[in-house]
Amino acid sequence: MSYDNRKWVIVNNSNVTDEMISSAIQTSRSTLRHTVTGTDKVILKWDGDTPSVFDGMDTYTHSEILTELAKSTWTRPDE
Repeated sequence: MSYDNRKWVIVNNSNVTDEMISSAIQTSRSTLRHTVTGTDKVILKWDGDTPSVFDGMDTYTHSEILTELAKSTWTRPDE
């Protein structure tokens, strides 16, 4: 599968809105990828043009988000 048209943002968990979720591929708060602490930040993703709710946020490409996910913030060392 090609992820050329997919983008990701990292958002503080406490700032996630219903509008963000409805604009993303995720279907609910329970399907968001969380930091290992489970409380800090989450990742939202979408395909195509950037929804206005994410305007001004740093977006990540597929390779960039994979680099981010490899960090200990997102992945426990034993995984």
